[in-house]
Amino acid sequence: MRSWLPCALLFALSALFLAPALGGSGFWWTDETRHAMGGVFILDLLRDLPLDDPMGYALRYFAQYPALALNWYLPGFYFVEAGFFALFGVSETVAHWTVFAFVLLAAGLWFDWVRTGWNPLMAFMATALFIAVPEWNHWARSVMLEAPAIALLVLVVWTFERYLDRPAWSRAIAAGLAIAAALAVKQTVALLLPALLAYGLISSRRAALWRVQAVPAYLIAALAIALVALHALKFGNLGLAATVGDSRVEVGQSAARLSLERWLTYPRALIEVWGWPLALLSLAGALLPARQGEGRLALIHAWLLCWYVVMTLVLGGAGNAPRYTLYALPALAVLAARPLFLLRGRRSHDGFLVLLVVMLAFQGWRTLTQPVPRIDGYREVAQAVHERRTGAPVLFAGKHDGSFIFHLRQLDHAREAVVLRADKVLVSLAVHKYFGMSSHVSGIDDIRALIRRYGIEYVVIERPDIVGVPEFEMLSALVAQADFERVAEFPVRASGGAEAPEQIILYRYRDHVPAADAEIVIPLPHLGREIRFRRAGG
Repeated sequence: MRSWLPCALLFALSALFLAPALGGSGFWWTDETRHAMGGVFILDLLRDLPLDDPMGYALRYFAQYPALALNWYLPGFYFVEAGFFALFGVSETVAHWTVFAFVLLAAGLWFDWVRTGWNPLMAFMATALFIAVPEWNHWARSVMLEAPAIALLVLVVWTFERYLDRPAWSRAIAAGLAIAAALAVKQTVALLLPALLAYGLISSRRAALWRVQAVPAYLIAALAIALVALHALKFGNLGLAATVGDSRVEVGQSAARLSLERWLTYPRALIEVWGWPLALLSLAGALLPARQGEGRLALIHAWLLCWYVVMTLVLGGAGNAPRYTLYALPALAVLAARPLFLLRGRRSHDGFLVLLVVMLAFQGWRTLTQPVPRIDGYREVAQAVHERRTGAPVLFAGKHDGSFIFHLRQLDHAREAVVLRADKVLVSLAVHKYFGMSSHVSGIDDIRALIRRYGIEYVVIERPDIVGVPEFEMLSALVAQADFERVAEFPVRASGGAEAPEQIILYRYRDHVPAADAEIVIPLPHLGREIRFRRAGG
């Protein structure tokens, strides 16, 4: 078999599994729009280069297009996405293609790493098994960070192995930069770095860790970890509490850290995602004794042990557990395919290969038949607002504000639009309702006063309200009064189990008066600050 053919087949499989999203539209998950807008923000940032006040620029940008998540995530993925947007234009499709590029990177590098440690056939089956899993493709079909983060985790393993094989300055720098890039995409990768260090220490090549050539890798990695920690402390106190603290335990979203329920969370999720047959094969592959030349098997064991312990202790919520099992899939797939290597030259080899092919076909069938979540209708609303050429801020109330903001920014080449989110100016949600809310209005008179103060002309409301906060119902009661005009209704088309309202309604405030030199104030109580944005001319 030609050396390039397995990779070509893996790329083709990835394209087949992700095809329903590569040409589609409609973000279904609210985080998707944050990650898409992150790329738009970086593109605008690089075009404007506000070197005198980058922080002020970011805050003003958020005040105009409040659909960023830079307080949660570092902008590693957004820089890559900005490059795709610069080349191919800003669109949902291009955002999906950015994720697809990372999927191809993961498939190619994992195949190469496993091939070098075992053999091409085992490497092909191990890679194909993990990229065929429905849960993997569910998130890879979305503009989410799991596939990019895991791809860069694979890159970290690949570059680290190359350094251990032949310590050199260039390879150490490459390994350090890979770690920094992975952490800049999603901080979750840091939880698996101890496995890499443990692998290096137990390897026969451990002396490479103490060579002077390793210094650049340590410096780059230390700097990246320090930046992640600084970012978390400066912007993510609530995020840390909600994600790795005990906040979820207190509100019943996660079992106590030392409880049996918590330590069974990930095994249960793993069975759900990976399936009993592959789980049994992975267990068998883990228990079979190592042969000479299987030095890389130690990393697989360290990877899975670190994943289970750290994820259970730090990210123990059952709701997100299936998604976080994705970080174990590459290692599990190696164990499941490992008997192909151990059975070489035996009659049972071909029978086991057939078994793996059947399992691969079954996983692929599950992926190709699983519904693709999608929500459409927000592009039409953004188009309607854009065509009205209002110079006033637009108030949006609903869950999928990011979809509206992304499409409005896509149309707003002059960057003149301003969107006010009702969940920022009427009420502040601290990540989720159950982590705390701060109301900024007490009735419809307060909301009308806010509309007048900021010179708002158009109000966009999702109906029914799926966020479930009283302030949104107050706004709905206000726009039902005579001083508001019901301009248009837009149906929302949802599929694949995505949570969406039935329609989006556009209202116009009949008594609209432009607000001269109005200063917009966006409270951010969970960050202990507020954004003040002065928009002259209203």
